[in-house]
Amino acid sequence: MQVGATRTLFKSLSTIKHPSPLPRQQAVRRSTRAIMVSSASGVVLPRGVEPLPATDQHELERVVASLKAKAPQWVGLPPPTRASLLRACLPTLLATVPGAAAAGEAAKGSYGSGRAEEALNWTPIAICLRELAEAMEAGGAPPTLGSRRRPDGQWVVDVFPSGLERLLNAGFRGSVWVTPGQEPTQGALYARKAAGVPGPDAGVALVLGAGNQVSVAACDILHKLVVDDQVVVCKMNPVNEYMGPFVAAALAPLVQAGYVAVVYGGGEVGRALCTHPDVDSIHLTGAAATYDAIVWQGKPKVGDPPCTKHVGAELGCVTPYIITPGPWTDAELAYHADTVASALILNAGHNCLKVELVVTDAAWELRPKFLDALRAKLAACPRRVAYYPTSDEKFQAFRERFPEGVEELGLESGPGTSPWLFKAGQSVDSVDAQHENWCGVLQEVALEGTGGDPAAFLRAAVEFANERVWGTLSAGLIIHPATKAAHSEAFDAAVAELRYGAIAINCPTTMCFVNTCLPWGGYPGSTPQDIGSGNCYVHNTKLIDHPQKGVLEAPWTVRPKPFWATQNPSLEGMAPAALKFFAYPTVWNMIKVIWKTLV
Repeated sequence: MQVGATRTLFKSLSTIKHPSPLPRQQAVRRSTRAIMVSSASGVVLPRGVEPLPATDQHELERVVASLKAKAPQWVGLPPPTRASLLRACLPTLLATVPGAAAAGEAAKGSYGSGRAEEALNWTPIAICLRELAEAMEAGGAPPTLGSRRRPDGQWVVDVFPSGLERLLNAGFRGSVWVTPGQEPTQGALYARKAAGVPGPDAGVALVLGAGNQVSVAACDILHKLVVDDQVVVCKMNPVNEYMGPFVAAALAPLVQAGYVAVVYGGGEVGRALCTHPDVDSIHLTGAAATYDAIVWQGKPKVGDPPCTKHVGAELGCVTPYIITPGPWTDAELAYHADTVASALILNAGHNCLKVELVVTDAAWELRPKFLDALRAKLAACPRRVAYYPTSDEKFQAFRERFPEGVEELGLESGPGTSPWLFKAGQSVDSVDAQHENWCGVLQEVALEGTGGDPAAFLRAAVEFANERVWGTLSAGLIIHPATKAAHSEAFDAAVAELRYGAIAINCPTTMCFVNTCLPWGGYPGSTPQDIGSGNCYVHNTKLIDHPQKGVLEAPWTVRPKPFWATQNPSLEGMAPAALKFFAYPTVWNMIKVIWKTLV
């Protein structure tokens, strides 16, 4: 991709104006016409969406005042009433998805799976709504799959899969690891309410929505409502503000009841809300620089911050995937090369959980074959438009950091698309493990000195990930079952010692985000002076009181093709059935998913 192409495309999209005033929902629908179809098979290039007008100051005041008045009512709602409101959002969400997926395709394009990728972005929202409704129906302490205590005394609560999900996720195991020294209690807020203990004053929370994925903003709204007990005003990010009307439509029962509002605008609107006297807390998903601007307000990061409001943050990470040496077959090499590739290409690499580093053992005899398999997978993936602002600068910076040996991969798919950039053969000294690239680039770092021994490699890889890599949000670990069995103590120690808020074993870290019963956020230990990947958890729909991290282990391979596979011909047909099942997990809906997966 030529430098400046993405910037030019984004600027051209941002200058589109309404010929006449349009309601927001109509404006978004109108933006999905006249989509460009590439000559590459199945690729639809983005046309762009029409900008939405910023919410004016008068309307902001009205919204905040209305929410402030509604906050005591929300705090007083008993859990069964909350559950009814959350369940009422499920049909409105399902009705919203087709239009939202069309808008997402118009803004970002689609690359071989139709609108399935955009539709499936709503999966975490559907799961989160249903699971929080179940939590409310259980009085704040929904059933888990049991707790166990590790030899060091740390509690682990098994939470996934449950019910009919076990049949669709056979062999998966998801667990919440509890902060050492804490008990595996649930729903402290609701236990206090049931005991008649007064909680904090009713308040208004500001959610500053992420610009990349609609599910982030929506799930953050639900977290602030149910876990933090506050009504919510969500300011959409200008990058994906076109999704705001769909968020409001999906959560219509909560919006119409006056507990949620969605507003629009850039930095000026954000500052007005952050400093508004009736906004009591702030939650953002984004960059550390945004957190610092809100909390420190340009002042030195010494002592107590000038912002006295609670500011929760879920920020970025240089996500490592640790590839443990083992006796892999050619088919297994290809399968897990696809696991890594899928974690790069999703949303054109504009994800905080996007794989940034592949960590290998330099002495693993199958390393060259694995890297060739990874190259082959990326070469077969259509190049995408890197739609996020500053993407061109990030690609250029990567090339400047590594002027030699950067491979350009991917199928040519039309003007304005960017190749997948891959820099293999890095050492711990040459690799850039401190900058989150937030676009379609990937590095491989080969660790020396472990001699192909899995136990020695795991120790070295964990030390590298913990001490040399920026961020603590999520990490991937891929290990052959025979290797895991032969080195069980080293495997257990690796999982225990990785200081990451989410750990995905034998699957993409995306799965930790999608399965909202697991907590999502940076590993505990950040400070306002050094916020790192953030200071709080969201999701965690089992309402575990003191989560340290979530761990999701998948089977070594999943058949038929998992939905995260880079090339899954059944994905477009399966997506609507999967969303219906996640909202309403019945036997009939499960059968539909299985059928659509097989045809």
